[in-house]
Amino acid sequence: MATLNELRCEIDTRMHQGESFSSIEDDVIDTSDMSDDQKSALWLYGWSFVALRDQRREARAHLARLTGHRGGRVSNDEARL
Repeated sequence: MATLNELRCEIDTRMHQGESFSSIEDDVIDTSDMSDDQKSALWLYGWSFVALRDQRREARAHLARLTGHRGGRVSNDEARL
């Protein structure tokens, strides 16, 4: 069983090698024996490698799914997200 630090190093290496965050999430984080808090920390660490613009796009898409928003104009509050 890998330690939290070993998994962090694996994420670091794989992200620097150009692997997608989703593959890291599937292959490293989700399959680990870490606690939910540790997995959350690893997820956040891996997510920090994703370009800010891509992070924002994903966050907006997720919020839109949760609120049922289907495109078109967004409010000023949504635009600031």
